[in-house]
Amino acid sequence: MIFNFVLRSEKILKRLELLHPKQIDLSLNRSLKLLKKIGDPHKKLPPTIHVAGTNGKGSTIAFLRSIFEKNSLKVHTYTSPHLIKFNERIRINSKIIQNDFLIELLEECEFYNKKNPITFFEITTVAAYLGFSRIKADILLLETGLGGKFDATNVISSSFCTVITPISMDHMSFLGNSIKSITKEKVGIFKNNIPSVIAPQSRQALEIIENESKKKNVKLYRYNSEWKVCIKNNKFFTLKLGTSEYNIATPKLYGKHQLYNAGTALIVSKIQDKFKLKDNLISQGVYETFWPARMQQLKDGKLKNIAGNNFEIWLDGGHNIHAAEMLKDNFEKWRDKKLFMIFGMIGGKKPEQFLKNLVQYISFLQIIPIQNHKSINQEKIISFFKNKNLSIQNTKCINEALENIKKNYSGGRIIICGSLYLAGEILKINGTKIY
Repeated sequence: MIFNFVLRSEKILKRLELLHPKQIDLSLNRSLKLLKKIGDPHKKLPPTIHVAGTNGKGSTIAFLRSIFEKNSLKVHTYTSPHLIKFNERIRINSKIIQNDFLIELLEECEFYNKKNPITFFEITTVAAYLGFSRIKADILLLETGLGGKFDATNVISSSFCTVITPISMDHMSFLGNSIKSITKEKVGIFKNNIPSVIAPQSRQALEIIENESKKKNVKLYRYNSEWKVCIKNNKFFTLKLGTSEYNIATPKLYGKHQLYNAGTALIVSKIQDKFKLKDNLISQGVYETFWPARMQQLKDGKLKNIAGNNFEIWLDGGHNIHAAEMLKDNFEKWRDKKLFMIFGMIGGKKPEQFLKNLVQYISFLQIIPIQNHKSINQEKIISFFKNKNLSIQNTKCINEALENIKKNYSGGRIIICGSLYLAGEILKINGTKIY
């Protein structure tokens, strides 16, 4: 029976993909038309925290979810993309949506849409709102898809807080070719008189954020102005908010960048006044946060067995320049062992820019395709780096890549990176449970 439900939901999702319009008009019209037909569920949502940005959206929401759940609140969550299974995108009262409920929502939206052109993200976001409106919760954590102003999530008329995570160059074909244009799109989630927590930003992005906030009387809580993270040691960091200071246990999520994501979530928890949150439970929530494919170490599973005990395997789904900078920070700390990279990226990205400051740390780079996705040109990357004194080759699959490393080297660290789609594929092959 469970298998039948899974098969049925997959068939519906494939049908919905076929509704994609031939021309994309940047507006909310398609979503709003469908929402009206099904009773305007976006007007019946729990108090909402809306999160936009380029990097760290998912991790910040994971920290928020853990904080609120530790305080016994019922939390709906909407994130994207998924890693293994579509259901991951929608959490109803903290649990991944069940197949039967998902099917009910998708079929209802499909029926009322009547085969009208609509993007996959738009119709599935409408389905999520329908689900969130039908089951009560204390709070909704909402992640934008790739923009802000014209993102399908932005049909909501209000939120009690917005969050802008670090903004960098990504999805330029949709959002524009400058930090200015991308930032203007992201801050489109600002609502009149609703506060916004601003994660670390470039000077250029911050200038746009400040200008746009004045138009809607948005009180900003900016990193390095209203709040700050101070790293004490490996076990604790200090969060400063105005004149207040909080000592917080370093989260299990790996990497210095996660302290800033945690700090962003903590500021939200401190400035909100809708819920009474206990300090010890807030800290506990931060410490115990889990978010897969973000500098995640694979300590067991099929792929770990292939690599053997002499190799650590790390997985990260980052795919833009900001993510590459984060990897570089970690690689600086990893100079005690040889480092091997297995890299895959979907077409349309800029792999040379991603890799150019990382190859100096790598003993052996292998490029693999991503199943069911148009991948980057592997030969082009090899040509780009051929004079960089780098051992590099194309490899057919992850198993072969691991065998190549094991055959030629005695030990070290393996980083698999370049795409969330690749990360999902790796987790599935490895048999890693992510929820």
